[in-house]
Amino acid sequence: MSEPPVTGARAWVGAAVLVVAVLTGVATLRTLVAPGPWTVLTAAAVVLVALVTTTVRTVGRTRVAPTAWGAVVAFGVVAALWSAPTGPTLALPTLGTLRGLRRAAEAGVEAIAYGHIPLTPSAGVEMLIASGALVVLLVADLLALGLRRPGAAGLALAALWVVVVVFERSTPLPLLLLGGTTFLVLLALVRPDRRTAPRTGAAPRTGAAVVAAGAVTLVAVVAAPLLTALPGWDAVRLPAVWGAGAASGPVRLSLDLDMRASLGPQSNRTLLTYTSQGPATGPLRLYTLTSFDGRQWSRDDGVDEVDQDVDGVLWPEPVAGTDAASTTLRIRVDELDTDRLPVPLDPRTVTLPPGGRWRYDPVRDEVLSRSGTVRGLLYEVQVLDRDLSADSLQADTAAEVGATSPFLAVPDTPSAAEVRALAEEITADAATTHEKAVALQTWFRDATLFRYDTRVAAARSDDAVWDFLTDRRGYCVQYATAMTVMARSLGIPARLGVGFLPGRTTSGGERVVTGRLAHTWPELWFAESGWVRFEPTPAVQTGLPPAYADPFAAVPVTPEDQEPTAPAGQPTTSPTQAPQGGTGTRGGEVALGGAHVPRVLVLGVAAVLALAALVVGLRRPPRPPADAEAAWALLRRRLARSGVAWSDARTPRAVGAELTGRLDSRRDPAATEARAAVAALVAALEAERYAPKPSTPEPERLGAWVTTVHTALSERGRTAEERAPEPAGRT
Repeated sequence: MSEPPVTGARAWVGAAVLVVAVLTGVATLRTLVAPGPWTVLTAAAVVLVALVTTTVRTVGRTRVAPTAWGAVVAFGVVAALWSAPTGPTLALPTLGTLRGLRRAAEAGVEAIAYGHIPLTPSAGVEMLIASGALVVLLVADLLALGLRRPGAAGLALAALWVVVVVFERSTPLPLLLLGGTTFLVLLALVRPDRRTAPRTGAAPRTGAAVVAAGAVTLVAVVAAPLLTALPGWDAVRLPAVWGAGAASGPVRLSLDLDMRASLGPQSNRTLLTYTSQGPATGPLRLYTLTSFDGRQWSRDDGVDEVDQDVDGVLWPEPVAGTDAASTTLRIRVDELDTDRLPVPLDPRTVTLPPGGRWRYDPVRDEVLSRSGTVRGLLYEVQVLDRDLSADSLQADTAAEVGATSPFLAVPDTPSAAEVRALAEEITADAATTHEKAVALQTWFRDATLFRYDTRVAAARSDDAVWDFLTDRRGYCVQYATAMTVMARSLGIPARLGVGFLPGRTTSGGERVVTGRLAHTWPELWFAESGWVRFEPTPAVQTGLPPAYADPFAAVPVTPEDQEPTAPAGQPTTSPTQAPQGGTGTRGGEVALGGAHVPRVLVLGVAAVLALAALVVGLRRPPRPPADAEAAWALLRRRLARSGVAWSDARTPRAVGAELTGRLDSRRDPAATEARAAVAALVAALEAERYAPKPSTPEPERLGAWVTTVHTALSERGRTAEERAPEPAGRT
């Protein structure tokens, strides 16, 4: 006999808990949807439907009827508020009302698909949010209060949290605590009724739920730092945009990069695609930046613009050996709205469709359209090979430029001297320009010192670069900017490149570049080789560095040499200590909040928690049978393991007589108790099956009867004579 639905005062308390849980989940959407009346309307609809379902449940004491009535009221509320384009109306259940709701839903879906975060709460969006909240409320109410399955109701409530998880939005801690607390309260509230379960039966279930929740929280806190150190962690990122992109129109890259700004939602739209006939050519660059004021890059580079035709080999300096081996790229611009062509970093020739107006700026190495956006353009690029080996760069030197060159400009900040001193310390053992650049790059890519993070810490000083070097957390803008400034402080001309990582290859051999692959990197100017890209951003985001800048390219890699967060073959070194206040951890440590904890200790704590959970699970007593049918089935399973079995064709009374007969030869107290227990079980089962108004004994008593009979008839409860083999032919 299953447990009855929750009624009376507990039903009203349970409904209140569910309302709070649903509205907490709805509140998380405020990180995605702009403020508006949708919050009040949704809350009012949820409260009204909860009142209806609870009233019906209290009066009728049924399982499904409250949900049915709640669904009717929910439909009426949604139809009244959003079926008419002119505003709230008295809606009737007609085809016109259904068509109005369909139009509102389609408008809401379209607004979500083509809107951007924060989403403007139109009427269609309001309807979708309120409808989702009402569906979750009705399902959770049915599962928790009607069917008494609060665990399953938790899954329904979690549906409201999936949206912010998918779009990678942070949730305020109070909401997280409130959501978890309401679920625990629901588990404790919907416990077995005292009429069908012993008073002591509810405490273990509630206590186990609280203990399990606490253990999961502790394991999550302990295990999270360990998981982030596993190979491949963060290789797959969830989409952080609405629909197919982050905006209603084509995607643009900002020309002003701010060191203090956290990385917002990145578009997952396909910005460009290309095919390559030849070896990989690396990133595609849109533009370069030179002017940095200590916090922000800007297009006012202080560099004179040079305008020349897009003819011949395009490169900032004269290129020799144009008959060298080459690679041909066929590029199509899709959802990228820009007036610059994405081009590889090496010398190249560009073949454009006729009729366009183009110019080339050799100083910035940019190809620009005089007629506006290049969206939808299809063009070819022939990339010429350049000798960018480590040996050739070792023999090269930094380009000679004047002391006032914008490529050597370092912002005059309070910590400029500290930044220069740190750069000199890192490169103290480097003799050439190439060795200094590799030393800087290797230091930034050291996973024990720096961590890739799209969230930027709050400012500590007036120097954004020094703050990054102190906090040791950031994304490509911070890494590229810091290396550019440090290279300049060493007398190496440098600038910032902005574009895209190469993209992923499809089964058809085409490379697809989305907005999530937007990237920045430093470019250093060598006298003979020209502008050369380096990659200080950690491998977790960029993969291996360029071969000419990889100090371990020729070193065989063994598994113990690999850095956990880098792809295979990307070890890192630590040439210097972190500045005071850094968040980097030493080898064998993990970061828990602001503390550095030995990894062995973390693993030990995790092992103790796992062992404790196992012991608790093993020691937890089995739940007693809920009714006589369950008790009879339990006794049958236990006795079958001791060699006592019976057919389904036999009646309970006949089976009881056989079991009693097995005990008749014994006069010990255990046998006497077992005979009484058999009689009581048979009587309870017959009454439950056939009596007009059965009276079911308490589960605790049923369980005790089953244990008494099983103990008396099992191997350990039988006498030596009874355990002897039975004569042949006895049944």
